[in-house]
Parts: sequence; structure tokens; C-alpha cells
Amino acid sequence: MNAEIEKIAINKENTRENAELLAELAALSTEWAGEGSCAGYYPNDASEYFDKELYIALVDGKTVGYALGHIKVLEEKTSYNSVGEKAFELDELFVTAAFRGRGIARSLFRFAENDVRDRVDVIGLTAATKHYKQLLKLYIEELGMSFNHALLVKRTERD
Repeated sequence: MNAEIEKIAINKENTRENAELLAELAALSTEWAGEGSCAGYYPNDASEYFDKELYIALVDGKTVGYALGHIKVLEEKTSYNSVGEKAFELDELFVTAAFRGRGIARSLFRFAENDVRDRVDVIGLTAATKHYKQLLKLYIEELGMSFNHALLVKRTERD
């Protein structure tokens, strides 16, 4: 069962015609928050999908996943970019639990990558998850991204 991937444009003016999709996206976002896999993740409201690069995965007409990001001009130089380059920042990539392990996340990313390829110089994301091994496998091994930095934390024990 393959997913169909589509790019969707949502803005303030077309929320009524996208009401059903926005409800599906809200349900997926709520599911993601409920999993507790990303510290500090809260469900999105409809406005967080406005004027973004939004890609949805459909199986039998039902939205089962999405990728959400934005394009920006980089203002700081780092080891992997220059000032003035354009970047696609992948803000969220989620597939509902019942449809994981079928390559849908990979398909969403590849679709988004192909869509923005001619408009950006770099694709990046900042990720926080308890499931970092799966995250690294997907983004580095399967999608060819490079690992540039990490924040590691250890709580201290006080007497």
C-alpha cells in the first residue's frame, strides 16, 4: 500500500475549503504530541500551516502523515552554509503510528526535497526525540543528510 504525496497551499483565505484537511492535520499533530517522543512539542493550531511548504501523505484518501517547513534566507555563516544562501528548514515530519515502517516518511522527505531543490541551497532540520537512533537512521543513512552538531544533556544528582 503506497502513499500518494501531495503539496498543499494553505493560507488565511482558503481555510474554509481546507477545513477537513486542517482537522486531519490537527489530529495528527495531537497524536504526535501524545506520544511524548519530542520534549516540548505541542499540537499545532491551523495557523501554523499557513503559508508554509506543506506536503501530505494520503492512503485511500486519508491523511496519514505530513511534512511541514519553510524557506528562509540565512543570515549567519556556519560550517555548512554562507550568509545569503536560501535554506529549506524542515519543521515537522510525522507519520501516524499505524502507517510507520512503510517508507512514507522517506517519500514525504524526497517529495519535499524535489519540490524545493531549485529554490534553495541547503535543507536543514533541528530534531529532538527520544527515538534518536531511528531519527539518525532515517535522515543520515536513508536520506543522505550529514550530521553537524548535537546537544547532549545529563542531569546531575544532588545530595
